Amino acid sequence: MSSGIADLLRSSASRSPGSPVVTGDGRALTYGELAERSDRVAAALARLAPGSRVGYVDRNATEYFELLFGAAKAGVVLVPLNFRLAPDEMRWILGDADVSLVVAGPDHVEALRGAADVPVIAVGSDYEEWLAGQEPADPKRDATGDALVVLMYSSGTTGRPKGVHVTAAGLASAVELFGACFTLGPDTVSMVPIPYYHIAGAGWALITIAEGGTLVQCREPTPQSMLGQLVDHRVTHTALVPAVIQIMTELPSARDADFSALRQVVYGASPISESLLSRAVALFGAEFFQSYGLTETIGVTTLLGPDQHLPDNPVEGRLRSAGRAVPGMEVAVLDLETGGTAAPGTAGEVIVRGPCVTTGYWRNAAATEAAFLPGGWLRTGDAGSMDSDGYLYLHDRLKDMIVSGGENVYPAEIESVLAGHPAVLEAAVIGVPSEKWGETPLAVVVLRPGAEATEDDMLTWARERLAHYKCPTKTVFSDALPRNPSGKILKRELRRPWWESSERRIG
Repeated sequence: MSSGIADLLRSSASRSPGSPVVTGDGRALTYGELAERSDRVAAALARLAPGSRVGYVDRNATEYFELLFGAAKAGVVLVPLNFRLAPDEMRWILGDADVSLVVAGPDHVEALRGAADVPVIAVGSDYEEWLAGQEPADPKRDATGDALVVLMYSSGTTGRPKGVHVTAAGLASAVELFGACFTLGPDTVSMVPIPYYHIAGAGWALITIAEGGTLVQCREPTPQSMLGQLVDHRVTHTALVPAVIQIMTELPSARDADFSALRQVVYGASPISESLLSRAVALFGAEFFQSYGLTETIGVTTLLGPDQHLPDNPVEGRLRSAGRAVPGMEVAVLDLETGGTAAPGTAGEVIVRGPCVTTGYWRNAAATEAAFLPGGWLRTGDAGSMDSDGYLYLHDRLKDMIVSGGENVYPAEIESVLAGHPAVLEAAVIGVPSEKWGETPLAVVVLRPGAEATEDDMLTWARERLAHYKCPTKTVFSDALPRNPSGKILKRELRRPWWESSERRIG
């Protein structure tokens, strides 16, 4: 295993400097060019103190990798931000991370310059001028061990995002352990439609780079454009969410498309129905893997292999499983009453331990302490059970999180915004089933006595203050919210009518 992330690029670039590392949307780069450009970034960032933070805000672009590897070579921490966040949300993260500078795409520069009191370098002529002024000299000031290389912000249960520690050792372990589960090599052509600020997108890209393969970059992916990329670039591996798989299988242009190069597809964020799986396998002719993971585990937890995706699987219901622990990781189910390991088939909280698990949350000792059990076990906040063969089944969430189209959405953020509306007395947000996104936010709103408001009013209010993917897709008005004797809102009661026909209560 390499000692750090910068070594992944150094190794692949030394073996095959002329081989393509990025193609597809935007600039194409070879390994040698990426090594040289990231050296220039590193030379600039080496002027900062080790451990300083630098931000990145843009859609998928080669500048992300230049900054990631450049920061790693300089011993500086990359903070990738979701480009879909509202300016106020970006401002809070940049302040919390105490970033020294931000590299941003043209679409985000104006908003960032108004939101952050830090230098902003615009991708394009400003960024190229910044690089040109640096010597392409690798400072080799790499972070190692528990030193941070990336700080990934994940929405929080209290309404504020938390910075998840991604250490040098943890990220290198994730690349090694997850990469070993697939047949990757220098001939790999891997399509990465997932945003790089998401651990799934960044991780999938890194395991490809570690093997010297080629990334097919998707800057503004749509099902139709991804279909074209798969065919045009003779893609061998890709990561997709089930919602995209479903749309792609229904596209008329997919019927006669040539997917003969495609070997393996990994999906996550929600289970896949047997009927959709059958259509997808028939269309793509590839092996399918289901992955379950968190930002806190650098995306690596369990994997359901292709042998369990066969339509004639003798184990009934196995397709509803999230798979078994990735070799090198440990997964167990905690009995919430006894505090011990739950018996097979008994529901409890899913806990994870291994070299990929985060060391904690940025400047948030209370959240870090609450997240861990003795022995280094991370509490996922997901309720599940495990069968006697070690397959994990997810049932519900102990923490109020919604996964919509692969994005984590915490109701507390939305509830806090809705509560600020002058007509709202209180609000509760839950996840409800969505054929397109797996699940989607729904708001249950109690209005103040005599006040009036419409569903459109709630959506407009939310969209002015939150990233659009976090906003409720539906609002239901109620006279009161169900509560237990201590006054806590019973969200399971709110969710029940929406999920009662589903075998799994989370998307």
